[in-house]
Amino acid sequence: MSGQAADRRRFNAPPNAAPLVFVEPDAVASSSAAREDSRAPSQVRPVFLQTGLVTEASGSAYIETGRTKLICAVYGPKPTPPSAPFNAKARLNVEVKFAPFSSGVRRFTPGKDTESPLLSSTLHQSLLPSLLLDSLPKSQIDLFVHILESDGSDSDISAGVTAASVALASAGIQMVGLVVGCSAAFLPSAPTPVLDPTRSEALSSTAFVSLACIPALGTITNISSRGTIPVPQFEEAVKSCASVCGDIHSVARQALTESLAA
Repeated sequence: MSGQAADRRRFNAPPNAAPLVFVEPDAVASSSAAREDSRAPSQVRPVFLQTGLVTEASGSAYIETGRTKLICAVYGPKPTPPSAPFNAKARLNVEVKFAPFSSGVRRFTPGKDTESPLLSSTLHQSLLPSLLLDSLPKSQIDLFVHILESDGSDSDISAGVTAASVALASAGIQMVGLVVGCSAAFLPSAPTPVLDPTRSEALSSTAFVSLACIPALGTITNISSRGTIPVPQFEEAVKSCASVCGDIHSVARQALTESLAA
């Protein structure tokens, strides 16, 4: 050290070292509560929705929200096979598949890695109350959802419900209203639930709520949750998701209007 003798009784800092700056506990709490993409807890990612990309299908829709990208195609209504038993109303078949490059781990095994029976069942339960299947006896409607990029299964469900409902409407299927989805996660560092969580936020959450509803009628078609949630916080999460679903419904309605005007 120039200008003075080195202190041999302790380890000296490098010449260009800076002193430590101690942060107050309140500042640490506020910084840890901030989301990784700088969104507010009640803010969702921008939604891009377009119909008619699959020309061979009766109706289709592509949705993109953040890193979640998927496309839905509807075929039908069409007559059921002669060997199928008589049914007074149409049957909805839902199939969800992942692209091999949809997540960080490549999916190679067909059927085991690329298909998701859980997502198919959730989409079927969410969409079924909105369809007027009684007007289509002895018919079937095939809905195919292809996930191009996944940001977590919970985000896939919310985006898939919205895109599938728009695809069914563009196919001319009679419905009582459009179904849209939204989800909320409870983070240890956030006092309120965060809407539209990313994959990392969902993995670090202590509880999760997923909602599918028909905003035009004010009805809920499907709701699921995991983790331990007090009743007041659960009600707050449901109300927040329902409020955001009204905004997503406007995006879905605009996409259908633009497809009809084109």
